[in-house]
Amino acid sequence: MKKIIPYSITFIFLAAACFVIAPAFSRALDDAPKKELPKQVTLAKDSQSDKYGEVAFNHETHSMKNYSVDGKAPIACVECHHTDQPAAALKPPLKTSERKVALTADALKAPDAVGVKSCRACHLQTGDDSKDLPSVTYEGKSTPTKLNNENAYHLNCNTCHDAAIKARPDLKGKIPGTNDCAKCHKPLE
Repeated sequence: MKKIIPYSITFIFLAAACFVIAPAFSRALDDAPKKELPKQVTLAKDSQSDKYGEVAFNHETHSMKNYSVDGKAPIACVECHHTDQPAAALKPPLKTSERKVALTADALKAPDAVGVKSCRACHLQTGDDSKDLPSVTYEGKSTPTKLNNENAYHLNCNTCHDAAIKARPDLKGKIPGTNDCAKCHKPLE
C-alpha cells in the first residue's frame, strides 16, 4: 500500500500537468507558420463573447473562387495575410511587412518558402498580455485601434463583405454584412 501512494500521487501530478501543457502545446502548433492552404479555418474558437461563438471560414472558396470585391477573381492572399507582402505594397494604416515578395499559393510551393502565420500569432485575444498587440490609427480617427483578434477579424471580413455588397447589390442578403453576425457566428449553447 505504501508503494501505491507515491505512484498514485505521481500519476495525478502528471495527469494534471498534461491538462496544463497540452492546450499550450496545441496552441503553439496552431500558431506555427504553415505552408499548406487549409480548406476550412475556424475563427474565434475561444471567443470571449457572451453572445456569439466561433466562425467556420471557408478558406478554399475565398482563395480559389471569384470572391474578390468585384467578383472577377479570387481574393489575393495579402488581402487577409497583410504582413505577407513587401513593405512598399502595404496600404495605410498597415505597416508590418514580413516578406520580400507577395504571398501567393504558388510561392508557398517553393521548397524554401516561408510558412504563413496564423492570425493569432500577432492578433492576440483581449487579456492575453504575452506580447504587444499591433495598433493602427485609421483615417478619420484620432486614437489608435488595438488590433486584437476580434477587431482584426471583423475589420478584415466586414470591410471586404460590405465593399462587395456595395459593388454588387445583388449580393445583399446572400453574403453577411457588418450587422449580420449570426450568419457567420455559431450561436452559443
